[in-house]
Amino acid sequence: MKTYLLFLSLLTLSVAGFAQANVETREIEILPESSLSISGNTNISQFECDFNTLCFDKQNITVHYSSKGDILDFRNSILPLENTNFDCGNRRINKDFRELLKTEKHPEIILKIQKIEMNGQQNGHVTLNFEIAGKNKNYRFPVKVTGDDQLCFEGNLALNIKDFDLEAPSKMFGLIVIEEEISINFKLNIKA
Repeated sequence: MKTYLLFLSLLTLSVAGFAQANVETREIEILPESSLSISGNTNISQFECDFNTLCFDKQNITVHYSSKGDILDFRNSILPLENTNFDCGNRRINKDFRELLKTEKHPEIILKIQKIEMNGQQNGHVTLNFEIAGKNKNYRFPVKVTGDDQLCFEGNLALNIKDFDLEAPSKMFGLIVIEEEISINFKLNIKA
């Protein structure tokens, strides 16, 4: 019995060691010509908050992944987005946007990449975990991937702010109301 337990333990450790051996780690750079924005509607107009992608120049982003065919599985691969780096074009709207995201308590939106599944030359799906205002939710959505030396990931995702227990603010005694669905649009140019 002891021999069986010892063998099982060694087998488990060797399989775990083998599984860890094929995890690759890379430093990536998000290039300044990238774009990222959050847009939405009110009952009277539209708004768009652009992320200052120049701040990525100061960040080292490390990704850990393993590949199996057309699937990349990621571990501990995080992209933090400081809420104050979003500009909605107006100081008052910026203030409202930061209040909506509970910036004082949660200063960042955290994106955790989990998986990329390619299903064609340029088309695939990405699975991301979004942490907004301390709440987490996974989304799987289409992405277009182009390039060789520099990769470009392009896509958009519609999400409901209620998924993160956020309350859409209303302004001017309730005359202006923000709709609950917002859209995240991105075109990230990445150099490994």
